[in-house]
Amino acid sequence: MKNLIYTSENRSGQHNGFSPFFFMKGTSNNSHETYNNVGSTSYHPEFGQSTLLTPEASLGMSAGNLPNLRKVCRDLFNTFREQQAPYSALQFIPVMQQVSAFDKEELKRFLKNKETRHVLVNNRWMKVVLIHWKPGKVSDIHGHPFGGCVFKLIHGKLEELRYSPDEKQTILCSNGYRAGSMAYIDDRMGYHAVGNPFGSSAVSLHVYTPGTIKTYNENIF
Repeated sequence: MKNLIYTSENRSGQHNGFSPFFFMKGTSNNSHETYNNVGSTSYHPEFGQSTLLTPEASLGMSAGNLPNLRKVCRDLFNTFREQQAPYSALQFIPVMQQVSAFDKEELKRFLKNKETRHVLVNNRWMKVVLIHWKPGKVSDIHGHPFGGCVFKLIHGKLEELRYSPDEKQTILCSNGYRAGSMAYIDDRMGYHAVGNPFGSSAVSLHVYTPGTIKTYNENIF
């Protein structure tokens, strides 16, 4: 099991890892969300247990359509008690390491949802997204500025290509992920695209923090 995967440069443009999986560059969405500047702000608990989750996530978990990740989201949020700005998604790693596989019935109900991207938390400190990757689903090539992203594969398998963060977008490496794998990325390491070329669904949990910057790019996975 890979707990944390960093890219290894390969400037020849070749890639290695699991089976070759080439990503098509898609169109980008330039919409942004605005956050208050957290760079000069010390942490204070401004969200109660009932208000940390988005309304959709709270309703979905109560109805049993989404896995109950209330405690995980609370523990992720509480990492800001021990951190000083600028914040980084690296602070979420200890919590993410404890996230376990969903039970069979919970997973079965989740995979039946028509929606495949579920925003569990979305505030000025962090964003938490649970994604159902149906077979053949591929993200655009995208970056993770400022505080970066940590993601963990809960179920299934995924593949990732990492690219140089410039106009050439040279392939740096490829990574294969199985259930239990976890990775971190930010724009200093490169851009990436993630996809599911396999014949069965995959589920992953992603956590982002805007670091010290006011704007946050919504078109990320």
